[in-house]
Amino acid sequence: IIGAALLMLAIPVVRPFVLKFGFSEIGATALVGLGMVSVLSRGAMGKGLAMAMLGLLLGMIGRDPMDGFSRLTIGPIFRMELVPVALGLFALPEMFDLTISRRPVAPVGATFSNRQVFEGAREGLRHWKMVIRQSVFGVFLGAIPGVGSAVIDWLAYAFGIFFSKDKTQFGKGSLEGVMFAESAQNAKEGGQAIPTLAMGVPGGVPWVLVMVAMIAYGIAPGPEMLGSNAHITILLVITLAIANLMVTGLGLLITGQLAKLTTIPYPVIGGIIIPITLLSSFVDTTNWRGVQTLLAMGAVGLAMKHFGWPRPPMLLAFILAPIIERNLRNGISVHGVGGVLTDGLTMTIVAIAIATTFLFLRAMRKLDDEEGEQAKRVMHVAQLEAGLLPTSSTPSREPTSNPASTQKSPLWMRWHGEYLFHAALIIVTVAWLWDARTYPEGGWRVPVVLSGGVLAITLLEVMKVAVGRSQQTSIMDLGMTSAGIEGASRAAVRLLALLVLFVLIGVTLHLAYAALVLAATIPLVMLKGLGKWPIAAITAGIVFLFTTVVLDNILFMIWPEPFVTGWDVPWGILLPSFGF
Repeated sequence: IIGAALLMLAIPVVRPFVLKFGFSEIGATALVGLGMVSVLSRGAMGKGLAMAMLGLLLGMIGRDPMDGFSRLTIGPIFRMELVPVALGLFALPEMFDLTISRRPVAPVGATFSNRQVFEGAREGLRHWKMVIRQSVFGVFLGAIPGVGSAVIDWLAYAFGIFFSKDKTQFGKGSLEGVMFAESAQNAKEGGQAIPTLAMGVPGGVPWVLVMVAMIAYGIAPGPEMLGSNAHITILLVITLAIANLMVTGLGLLITGQLAKLTTIPYPVIGGIIIPITLLSSFVDTTNWRGVQTLLAMGAVGLAMKHFGWPRPPMLLAFILAPIIERNLRNGISVHGVGGVLTDGLTMTIVAIAIATTFLFLRAMRKLDDEEGEQAKRVMHVAQLEAGLLPTSSTPSREPTSNPASTQKSPLWMRWHGEYLFHAALIIVTVAWLWDARTYPEGGWRVPVVLSGGVLAITLLEVMKVAVGRSQQTSIMDLGMTSAGIEGASRAAVRLLALLVLFVLIGVTLHLAYAALVLAATIPLVMLKGLGKWPIAAITAGIVFLFTTVVLDNILFMIWPEPFVTGWDVPWGILLPSFGF
């Protein structure tokens, strides 16, 4: 509602300002969003910066947008698509981790009711000042063409943290942190409508669809939307507000029931989500490259999750890579390097970014100090209760140390599992450097700088691990839920074996059959008792319906040919609805 109201007021005012945004301004704004996420990585800012640069490199794989040459591809030129990369970095590692934990989200005996939902709504209304502030921020960012939802999410989160007095709960499930991002995310639609309606430049993907519909009805987005077609603009604003009210009411009514899903053990959810995730990667790319990308990025995401390398900077950088590269290179082509560096608006954005980064660094350092002091107070109270300290003692301000941890073992004995991840990063960056030597003069600079930066930070992390100075710090990401749970290692091996079985069945028989087998076997392998058999039938049935109804009869999926052909087996008789 705030976004719709600001849209109504802002369209005549901001049009001249938005018109001043050119290639270099959009590229600089995207870089600001990327830098903020790296800063928010807190104790792992170096790792966050390295992952941001690696994400930019991954986003550049394929054909150069300016000169058309191939970059880091083997065989046919292809580009890594967003859906497999995003699902691989986040969805697959999380479902893998949660499935091997074999537990539900909610504790045993948890109760849910609509009363709790309305209490949460009232809690949101109590923070109305913060909601207004974040919504205004979301509208402002949404009004800048080319700045997507991901940038708005993370910048709004950082913006909210900066204005918070108590920063100790962020990253631990703070309700305010959710409202920071979601207030801006909901309001951004009003902001993205500004360039769409006023200039005919879509502010986001949903508004591209709106433009297509408008053009189909003979309505041209542009200045006329503020003149002869102003009544249509007003109608869109009102529709935007009413739609949000309707969705909010629906959410208040059904959220209490949807919350009961948290009582379902994760192997049941994983038996549905993991096969659908694997199929979705193929749907997005229509070839095996999507599944390969998903599995590869899933392994990378799981390693980053385990070793404490933040994933948000990598995903955000991958999303922004085309925006940053295309706009900055176009800006340099039009104005030259000197013109970009002397452009007033671009330099203003860069100056704001530098100042904001400095303020965020101070805020993050203060947050770490507050958490350290809180940990010392908790330890002091525990020692007092255990009778290990006199009652008159006060918490020490000196950092506590473990004598055993200061003893360094020989370098050759300090093997660490993270070295394997370091080795993979080094191989990727060296491959980029080797491949970049064949690029034209205008195309090798950015990949070389980025891969050199990743290589330097990775070597620094290797040295820190080798000398025993590397430590697990708090980062803006999710840790391993299954860590320390009895039997998690065996469960991980079993789930990994099921993924191998999925690949074998997919390449020899049929991808849909592989998904069915995976959906049925995950509950059978991960759960105990006779009840796992009907659960396996349910998970397989849901995946079967998704495959036949959605993929075959709605999307009209063209399934890949198995790698092993020539088998005289009447698969169409077994499952005729799969279209054999």
